[in-house]
Amino acid sequence: MIELGPGRGTLMADMLRVITQLTRTMKAQVQVQVHLVENSSAMRAMQQKRLGKQGNLEIQWHASIDSIPPSGDIYTMLMAHEFFDALPFHVLKRTEEGWHEVLISSSSFAEPPLPEPQSSVRYPCFYPVLTPAPTPISTLLGTSSPRFQSIPVGSFLEVSPVAFKIAHKIGELLRKGGCGLIIDYGGDTFYDNSRRAFKDHKIVDFFHRPGECDLTANVDFAYLKEAVEDSMPVYKPLTQSHFLQAMGLKERLLKLMKNHRTRDPEKAKRIEEAALRLVSVSPDGGEMGNQYSVMGISSNDEQSYPFIE
Repeated sequence: MIELGPGRGTLMADMLRVITQLTRTMKAQVQVQVHLVENSSAMRAMQQKRLGKQGNLEIQWHASIDSIPPSGDIYTMLMAHEFFDALPFHVLKRTEEGWHEVLISSSSFAEPPLPEPQSSVRYPCFYPVLTPAPTPISTLLGTSSPRFQSIPVGSFLEVSPVAFKIAHKIGELLRKGGCGLIIDYGGDTFYDNSRRAFKDHKIVDFFHRPGECDLTANVDFAYLKEAVEDSMPVYKPLTQSHFLQAMGLKERLLKLMKNHRTRDPEKAKRIEEAALRLVSVSPDGGEMGNQYSVMGISSNDEQSYPFIE
């Protein structure tokens, strides 16, 4: 089992718990190897603490997916939840001359955001600039997908070659026997202005306190699909709302509500509100149910539920 960006280890712990329950039910013996792609030593310690409760479990940490060896005789399952949206990306603009790259420049100082008559404090100012001509990287990325040919002059494009490379590696790891789920912000299309910055779980200006904010951009799932499908089948992504409801969220919620309604009504209410938030949708795509997409990958040539068209 492989997880990219495993956070605190909660999701992997849940998956291992379910696998243990299923193997007991089927009276089968399954030996699980866990590979976690994580750079942070602090997060690795947190994951070790969470997963150490699973017993004699073989866990290997990797700084990069490239160090995970493919295995032809062991079935491989991969999970990437809110991993791809945090990867580096480029911003391009199409002109009559071709694709230019948007870079970041700065002036020495800028006026403070509000008048401060008694203060002489001035602030560094960051702003986007366009390269004067197409560059090798902007030309390469702007032609890296046939879908980009239809983008009109004057339009912008966010594209992540790092995401493409990792997705291609996923295909190599799973093609001889495996499956995977990628869950993230985004959809089955490219984006021009989805980038944003988060500080303390709130959206802030993109140039606010550089190095201290989390920068993200929506994931172009069609781009990931192009990277993987050379190796194995990839299913068209579903919205998170569609996926969770098809996988029995309602039935699971009813069971949890039944268990807690009498003993702890407040907890039952919190569970219900959390579940509804996960599947809520809105016409502008601003709710979690349609902000997130789920893409399935499988070495099986047949379609797999719930990715059946």
